[in-house]
Amino acid sequence: MSATTGRSDFRLKLTIFLAMLIIYLAVGHWLQVQHGFIMGDTLSRVVATQSVLFSRDPHLAALGFIFTPVAAMVQIPAVALAAVWPDIAGRAFAGTIMSATFMAGAAVQMLSMGTDRGLPRAYSVTLTLLFALNPMIVFYGSNGMSEAPFIFFMTWAVRRLILWMVDDDVHHLVAAGGIAMGLAYLTRYDAAACIAAAGFLVGITTYLRAKPAPRLRRAILDLLIVAGPGFLAFLGWAAAGWLITGEAFAQFTSQYGNTAILEQSGQTAPNLFDGLIFAAICIMLLAPTMLPLALWAVMQRWGRPNWQMLIVPLALFGAVLAFQSYSYASGSTFPFLRFFIIAIPLGVTMAMLGVPDGVFRAPTRRGRYAPVQTATPVVKSRSAAPYIAVAATVAVGIPVTMLGMAQPKYAPQEYGLGAVLNPDPYNTTERKAIEHQIARTFGTERQIAQYLENLDLPDSSVITDTVYGFGILAASSRPRVFVIPSDPDFTELLNDPTANGVKYLLAVPATGRGTSDALNVRYPTLYDTGAEVATLELEIPNDGDGQPDWRLYRVNEPVARR
Repeated sequence: MSATTGRSDFRLKLTIFLAMLIIYLAVGHWLQVQHGFIMGDTLSRVVATQSVLFSRDPHLAALGFIFTPVAAMVQIPAVALAAVWPDIAGRAFAGTIMSATFMAGAAVQMLSMGTDRGLPRAYSVTLTLLFALNPMIVFYGSNGMSEAPFIFFMTWAVRRLILWMVDDDVHHLVAAGGIAMGLAYLTRYDAAACIAAAGFLVGITTYLRAKPAPRLRRAILDLLIVAGPGFLAFLGWAAAGWLITGEAFAQFTSQYGNTAILEQSGQTAPNLFDGLIFAAICIMLLAPTMLPLALWAVMQRWGRPNWQMLIVPLALFGAVLAFQSYSYASGSTFPFLRFFIIAIPLGVTMAMLGVPDGVFRAPTRRGRYAPVQTATPVVKSRSAAPYIAVAATVAVGIPVTMLGMAQPKYAPQEYGLGAVLNPDPYNTTERKAIEHQIARTFGTERQIAQYLENLDLPDSSVITDTVYGFGILAASSRPRVFVIPSDPDFTELLNDPTANGVKYLLAVPATGRGTSDALNVRYPTLYDTGAEVATLELEIPNDGDGQPDWRLYRVNEPVARR
């Protein structure tokens, strides 16, 4: 690659990054700041980050160990500006900044899959835009969820391992395993499947092509380079959780973890066949042309130079899809369309690999056991027909994805967008009413936060759990007013709120997820009667989806001693 081409590619990638970043930020501002359409996990992560900086006891462990840390930790600089712009926390715009940056980076990784192999620039840019402007990608690039960083790290890992298959450059293993997949695990737990698949693939590949002895030792070394950092991330995160909370895998063992949430929500496991069918439909809704594209790519490459590049995306992206499919079919996760979003980059990657290679980028250090490279034929003119056909096949899937996002059965977290995209105030159907209810989620919590601020309470005046209370904490400009579970004296103040000067208890019904609320665990009758420690001051009906009706209890004054 010439210096001129390198500079040109850099400018193109920078342009794509900045353009997508602006689009995702604009969509996020429109959805979250202007319309208040905020995902619960997004707001919860922002509150965890806020606790690191502004709680009664600021400390890094306040991030918690239910979620993996990357998506929340990188928001710390943005949340630090909440005093200047409250909406950066209250409307979770810090999450938008995070997801927009990572998803714009993922678009650059997709573009690089084309430029790395010298594909026609127009083709690479077209596929990149079809990926980056896919409605599911736009939504999750703008809403602050962990899908964006996960897709970024996964596409980065896949891109570098595709190149490793061609040039055996160890730098690709370091980038894919030492950085990308290790951080992918600290973003989403399903990266564990990807790490295992990558280790197996790299180990087998090295063993087969490094034939001189000691081939087994070389295979094990490459396996450790690519999978070892992810395994260490797994051990390190588990050890940190166990040392600080006493639970190595809080996502599965904590009263606030995913397993507990499934049980509290009354989620029942489907039978295995039905669960796998559901997963397959979700994958087809997100990437309906993935199978034809994969078959086309195999037909074009089988038995030809560098055919082994196809194995990488099928193994790594496929491992994530298999993990998510089995997780839902076995009843250990929710029926959410977003869990299968990795199907979108898989389909686009197949399209990138389904056309002839150009001139590959020069490796940093070509490995000793790289496949023998044949001279790249000089092609005076290429027929545009295959490129147009493959790109059109990718484009056909976008309307299907839009349709899938509007299906409550498969997209319970996305179809509420209809209330923002098409408010239709004259539509009185039950579905439209639910869409508007979803769009109003956390509006009641913002009103509660404002009410408490108007009381001008001192610090440590209100005890609430973050099971549901995170929406109130995010909307408050004075988070130190609240006593929350990450505070070291939370249990002490909860056990005797009167003696410790607490003014109010925020209570939710002891049903569903409310059974894990620490206030209900300590005072089982608090919501109904005040549990003889507090008196009902205010009842707040909730008009958001899946959110509880709140009761604000005033803590009883201490009894005067004679």
